[in-house]
Amino acid sequence: MRLMSWAAIAVPTFALAALVSVPVHAEKAGGEKAAKGGGGPGAVSKRIGLAPEGLKFGMSLEAIAKLYDKVLDDEYLPLYKKAAPGPETEALDAEIKQRKAEVRRSRVDFGQTPTGVDQTALKGEYSYANGESMARLTLRSGTERYFFFFNDRLWKVYDEHKLKKGSALGEDYASAIKVLTGKYGAPPKKVPANSDKEQYFDESVWTTPDMVIRAIDRDSILAVVYAERDVQEDLPKRRRNHPKNVTAMDPDVANALKKNEPPPGPSKDKGDKKGGSKPPKK
Repeated sequence: MRLMSWAAIAVPTFALAALVSVPVHAEKAGGEKAAKGGGGPGAVSKRIGLAPEGLKFGMSLEAIAKLYDKVLDDEYLPLYKKAAPGPETEALDAEIKQRKAEVRRSRVDFGQTPTGVDQTALKGEYSYANGESMARLTLRSGTERYFFFFNDRLWKVYDEHKLKKGSALGEDYASAIKVLTGKYGAPPKKVPANSDKEQYFDESVWTTPDMVIRAIDRDSILAVVYAERDVQEDLPKRRRNHPKNVTAMDPDVANALKKNEPPPGPSKDKGDKKGGSKPPKK
């Protein structure tokens, strides 16, 4: 059946398009900011544009959904041209309708109530009670793409790529970093995992005039994250609210338990230090 050939067509042609951003010309303001940031590890002088064309920071979820409506229409056009009227075109209609609805119905708001996202590798990419939200979309290359928002304004794109032999990024993290280093024209800054800062994986980081790009080592998965630099560098101010940890022990209970604990026993050499008598020698 013609519909079964879609996966075979899609992956080779779109693997690189979903992989990383597309370079665009640098602007004066961006050049000034890059100079201000210095030329340390991971510094990239050129600007990087998001893919597909038209995707940019500041967009609302609905604007992103409409952009991908157009992308999907273009993707499915060759299939419609080959499909026979009737069951095949009806199947395509149902499939494209479902895919267009995916990003819209996937929205998760990070309000006061914990979400299931806390149990995933995305934990640490968002905060609660600060106007943040997230949506997701499966690209036709198989890449899982997540969109992060502040007050319905896109500020971060998070792509999950499966690493395997023969893929555009290679079969392991080292291979992927080599590919990205060649693409960006500079080696990254290495940032080891630090759970105290809610960074749970090792990262390689590049900074462009207007973007912070992080390549995250998740074993067989490489996550490439594109964040608006102004927002990334201003996160402490934007994330002022810190909701109570519902799993943490109540301070009053913790204090009560401490009071009930038996006092520490005397030191074995306490008598020696204070001139006390020593046990008699046998």
